[in-house]
Amino acid sequence: MKKAYVFLLFLSTSYLNLSAQSDCSGAYSNIVYALSHTESALDANNVTHAKHFSERAREAFERVQDALKKCDCDEVDDLVYDAINYLAKSKTAEKLDDAYYYANKGKKLAEATIEKLDICTSDSIDTVVNNENTVNTETTAIDETGELSSIEDEKNQLEQQQLELERRQVELKQRIAQKKKEELDLKKEELILKMELTVANNVNTFNAALKACECDEETLKVSLEKGKLKSKSLNDIKASVVDVIKELTSNYIKQLVDCDNDDDDN
Repeated sequence: MKKAYVFLLFLSTSYLNLSAQSDCSGAYSNIVYALSHTESALDANNVTHAKHFSERAREAFERVQDALKKCDCDEVDDLVYDAINYLAKSKTAEKLDDAYYYANKGKKLAEATIEKLDICTSDSIDTVVNNENTVNTETTAIDETGELSSIEDEKNQLEQQQLELERRQVELKQRIAQKKKEELDLKKEELILKMELTVANNVNTFNAALKACECDEETLKVSLEKGKLKSKSLNDIKASVVDVIKELTSNYIKQLVDCDNDDDDN
């Protein structure tokens, strides 16, 4: 399909030399690109590429619209206008199927535009077709290759852009993960300090009670292993400190009981 319309581009150039009544060569040239870009959009395997080629097609249709000022073919005005509107909507497409829908609309309208241009210039086109053996096929092949090469370059550029976006995405995720880790470490430090203060208050309270009861032969002492606690989760830190307080309380009660027994013996 692309080859046929690329060849049509050269027929239109010949037609320009044969007729001065209506210059449709510019319209023909750009409608070929519009059709090619819509087909590339339909061949795309992701929404980003599909939207890119739809935008290229829309730009080509706008050039067709400008070229129609020199082309006596009013029948194509509405087709081109509709195509521009449909392809413009592709910008907001979030799903690949939606992008395909607008690209397909553009493709159908591009084909209809070419058919209308054929009708408008049928007499001169027939003359060109009868002399098509004079067309330089080598030049045609070179221009077609150039267009395909351009499309391939655009695809490669888009792939590079996609890779760059993916790289930035990975970087962003890493930065977010690092920030979350720093926030978690800060929360752990705050929790450990809070628990450390709670344990210290309990130690002071129990030791003061033992002294008041004259049961302070052995002073209660507790130290938290902060290094090990930092490697635990927030819930595990709380659980570990609760265990320490339980053990401290148990030792406090035991010391009170032993002191009371000693008094009874005396």
